[in-house]
Amino acid sequence: MACNCNKCNPNKCGCNDSALTNPCTYTDCSVGGERCEDIQLAECVGYGGTSFQVGSANELIKIETGERLDSIIQKFALMLSQGIGPCTSDDVLHAPYNFYATTITNSAITLVWDGESSLTTGINVYYDDGNGAVLANPTPIALGVKTFTITGLAPATSYTIYLVATDGGSSCNSIELLVDTIL
Repeated sequence: MACNCNKCNPNKCGCNDSALTNPCTYTDCSVGGERCEDIQLAECVGYGGTSFQVGSANELIKIETGERLDSIIQKFALMLSQGIGPCTSDDVLHAPYNFYATTITNSAITLVWDGESSLTTGINVYYDDGNGAVLANPTPIALGVKTFTITGLAPATSYTIYLVATDGGSSCNSIELLVDTIL
């Protein structure tokens, strides 16, 4: 997956990305009375330590050398909210990791993910604007398809978006993305 530093420009203080490469770098800029610290944002940073695992038997989460940090954070966020078990372990059905929005317009959001369980038979995409979750895809997305665009959305609206991986009998939710369409 290619790195894209557009996510880093501009940051919350209004500083511009001075590196235009990954990791994104912001240095010595001020907006009003607020000074930006030296900040580095990295979209494609991998874990460089020794591979390790947490759990036992059928409740195992593995962290591999070279695995993306954003994927690791999502794994641990799921583990914190759901505990180590059927929906978070690497060796059983689990929701996809490394789930994020790539293209956001006034009426559509494109999603990408990877890290699917080989036991997954389909993925459903849900979104919610505060009025209840809506299924975005009428047919489950097949294993191996790692992108989906939700269309027909309202401009300048906040959405909670999540994936549900199924294996025909069980289901597991991903993390929830918080995404705003543009005006």
